[in-house]
Amino acid sequence: MPSEEQRFFLELLSGLVLNAQEIKSSHFGCQTAPAPQGEATIAFPRLLVVLRGEYPIWGEGERPVTLEHGDTLWLPAYSWHQPCWGKDVLLLSILFAPAWLGFQLIDHRVAKAGPQRLRQVEVPQQNAGELEHIIQALHYLSARAHEPQIGRHLILSLLFVCRAQIATPLADKVTRSQFLYKSICMYIQENYANDITRDRITALFKISPNHLSRIFREEGTMNFVSYLRWVRLGKAKMILQKYHLHINEIAQRCGFRDSDYFCRQFKQQFGMTPSEYRDRFL
Repeated sequence: MPSEEQRFFLELLSGLVLNAQEIKSSHFGCQTAPAPQGEATIAFPRLLVVLRGEYPIWGEGERPVTLEHGDTLWLPAYSWHQPCWGKDVLLLSILFAPAWLGFQLIDHRVAKAGPQRLRQVEVPQQNAGELEHIIQALHYLSARAHEPQIGRHLILSLLFVCRAQIATPLADKVTRSQFLYKSICMYIQENYANDITRDRITALFKISPNHLSRIFREEGTMNFVSYLRWVRLGKAKMILQKYHLHINEIAQRCGFRDSDYFCRQFKQQFGMTPSEYRDRFL
């Protein structure tokens, strides 16, 4: 049975979807310039919808852009925006993590110190495929000159799918440990080429190193380090089968900064060097 918070956000999203004319201009976070000092970036995409008031933000330009009622701001992973917080505003924020969605209602009043989170809830993703395709399209659009109406229709589609995610009851009860395990595994699968460390994962998912070890011990078939290596080496096998790239480049693409270490790990795992493995497919 949905919680009170889930019912609240379900009604909120239903209102937005049923009154599509209320969704107006779509804006995008900055990806091409480094974030200003003090402005953090988040590893997951986010959507902000202005429900009431005005939301002035700084981006790449010299002047702030003011988002008004019905305007939306799409923030791809690791992008940024700098809010001015000079106006009263009510925002809906949706965070798209690999295995869950985070909903927040944020209220900022000039007379009060800082934005206040009035309501928030996290729900597991039950059908990530639909969301993934829309998010990919928004990511493509944000990196290029875009047609505003295309962005608006994609945002509406995203809100529709988010509403369905909240409305659909869970087929099986998922424990927090299972939830975290799936989220971490999906994050590794999508970011294996980046610098992934135990410290980075524990900071990102707000858990302790001991908790991370326990999750992989109880929910998986290998420990965290072995799983990370398994994903990277599996991606390397796929590249070796299809492309004739230099071994050093393959190592870099799969998250190994040292090609010699990559070759040693590959041979230890599969009993042959990367070059010997590739020769089987030539």
